[in-house]
Amino acid sequence: MQTESPSPPDLRFDVVIGGGGLAGLTLARQLRREVPEARIAVIERQGRPLTPAAHKVGESSVELSAHYFGVVLGLADYLRTEHFVKNGLRFFPGGATLPLEQRTEIGPPEFGKVPSFQLDRGRMEDDLRGMIEADGATLLEGFIVKDVALAEGSGDHVVHIESVGHAEGAGEARTLRAGYYVDATGRRALLRTKLGLKRPSGHLANAAWWRVKGRVDLADLVPASATAWHRRDPDHIRWYSTVHFMGTGYWLWYIPLAPGPDGEAHTSIGIVVHDEFHPFDTIRSFERALAWVAEHEPRCHAQIKDIPAEDFLCLRHYSHGSARCFGDRWSLIGDAGVFADPFYSPGSDFISLANTFTTEIVKAQLRGGDPAALVDRYDRVYLRAFDATTEVYRHAGPVYGSPQVMAAKAYWDDFTYWSYLCQYFFRRIYAVPTAEHDEFEAIGRDFLALQFRAQKLFSQWARRMANEPQGDHVHLPTIPSMLANLHLDLVRDMSIDETRDYMREKLALAEELLGEFVLRALASLDAPEAAALATAIDLPAWPQRPDPARVAAVAAEGSKRRKTLSPLARDVERTLGRMANQIDLEALTTRVDQAYTGA
Repeated sequence: MQTESPSPPDLRFDVVIGGGGLAGLTLARQLRREVPEARIAVIERQGRPLTPAAHKVGESSVELSAHYFGVVLGLADYLRTEHFVKNGLRFFPGGATLPLEQRTEIGPPEFGKVPSFQLDRGRMEDDLRGMIEADGATLLEGFIVKDVALAEGSGDHVVHIESVGHAEGAGEARTLRAGYYVDATGRRALLRTKLGLKRPSGHLANAAWWRVKGRVDLADLVPASATAWHRRDPDHIRWYSTVHFMGTGYWLWYIPLAPGPDGEAHTSIGIVVHDEFHPFDTIRSFERALAWVAEHEPRCHAQIKDIPAEDFLCLRHYSHGSARCFGDRWSLIGDAGVFADPFYSPGSDFISLANTFTTEIVKAQLRGGDPAALVDRYDRVYLRAFDATTEVYRHAGPVYGSPQVMAAKAYWDDFTYWSYLCQYFFRRIYAVPTAEHDEFEAIGRDFLALQFRAQKLFSQWARRMANEPQGDHVHLPTIPSMLANLHLDLVRDMSIDETRDYMREKLALAEELLGEFVLRALASLDAPEAAALATAIDLPAWPQRPDPARVAAVAAEGSKRRKTLSPLARDVERTLGRMANQIDLEALTTRVDQAYTGA
């Protein structure tokens, strides 16, 4: 029988966070560090200790979230000692059943200067619970949020919680009062559901994943006799990457998790399939998932088929949006708000953004700022970032099967991510006054417009491109290169004015880069397919087209070529190789003219 506990005054908090997963716990730590006067409570149904290598998606961090965890939350030393430093993202696209050594490899040649991490989520969340308690937050374990009554005006929200489990006291109800409520309940999404905010993201894909004990090393997939392949990795650090085995409409991941106190390492293994190519039904059980791996990645299947799974989970149509994520003294963070896709690991980036925006709003609320203006700003920026990020995945299924197009896409995706969103976060642009922030938002809208054109190009190009792997290694980023410099610029000190100028400069380069990829696409296809591509992406409506001098440079050689090509074009060529065109300059010039005029 449910019992109701009294609600004494000490059950009033400035912020109540419903959910103690990664999103809720990191927000609590950030709030205690940046708003120490705020009283914080976290409600979490699962008690300690959490299982190492807990069955949660989101082990892999990238630059933005790594900066958030390491710098904003002050966890850099902890991450380096308790988790693995990550060797970037590594892709093997398009090969399907080919031996790995015959497939194109795309990935960094060494660890990045700006670190990212492979996170054992169970251990990290267990450790974060102790950290936030030491920081002064109240952690109510063994409770779930049953309902939230949102107040209008300045009154407190009323948060109804209930104890769970089979121990004595289960079913005990309590009522908390909150000046600000944060929904971090994951896919349960209590507040988003209550307010009817869920929206489709336009991205239909599915996932299945499991954990196994021990290290599953991709190097074991390649025989020792393939010496050239193994020589690419003399220090044996490939396996620290988030590894993607890819084909049309799918990718299979390996993610290493560091040994815990018991000395036991784990590996996360997962499958992502796009509806257009692979039905959810093919991976909806562990047995079906293994059979799917046997069909599409047989060498991986031979490696993992006899390793017992410690768990298994699958999700149908995991991507979702929300009409809002910030409102009148409430926020939706983590999966309780929006989720794009696990490819490129953006989930923790959005946790970082949502938590930081929430912290800025709470500061304004408690310290006399203008929280309403910040709510409008952050909701707009957050949902635009989500739209831009989700566009990276919506139509990417064909690209995963095309080594040449995937390499171009990865170059573009890194270029735009490091040029705008990372700089926006690293430089704390979100906190600048309105007039200055409007200028940065305008730059972001221009990047978004380019993003939609670029991703459509890659998808349509891949549908028409011959997809023979080359067995080569595309260093992404090549060191040194313009792309590598963008990565290093993340830790470069810049003023607000310098950051604005930097972003505008990179925006202009992104426009040139998109023209470069259009030229490569047109040169790589036969005439009918090139014409079909131009029609499919409505190329005549694009405001940019390649400079005629750039087209003419295709025929140049030696020092004349180097002098004729722009620095960006040289960088792309050094990274991705020369254009795979089989036509002469006159024919290419005619093809470009026809493509951009619709003739």
